[in-house]
Amino acid sequence: MATIVISLLPDGAIPVDEYDEESSCPLPTQDEELNAENRQFAIDEANYREPNSGVAFRSDQVCGNCAAYNQTDDILECLGLDDDMESPPLGYCQIFKFVCEAAYTCDSWAEGGPMVSETQEKYRDNF
Repeated sequence: MATIVISLLPDGAIPVDEYDEESSCPLPTQDEELNAENRQFAIDEANYREPNSGVAFRSDQVCGNCAAYNQTDDILECLGLDDDMESPPLGYCQIFKFVCEAAYTCDSWAEGGPMVSETQEKYRDNF
């Protein structure tokens, strides 16, 4: 018997976040257990790690400058961080759906980040 698989996401697409209805924040930013599960998945699947873990990485390829690293004003508010901070130590990984540290890295690092409110505003202005 033949099997048909239908994918709703194109290859390389980032899954949509589930949000906390009361706070309008991604669930992992509000649920420590879910965040820990997603973080462990990132460790297992993408080798999310501290930069001094003994595993080679490029010092310019850290979460803080990854294209999936979200530091928009809304996310910083969800994390309880001040959006006036010049370089907040935390952000939200849009790929693996967890709160990650700017100085860490993983094998899924992508050029072009971080996502900041200014970037989001420019994006919206172009459409």
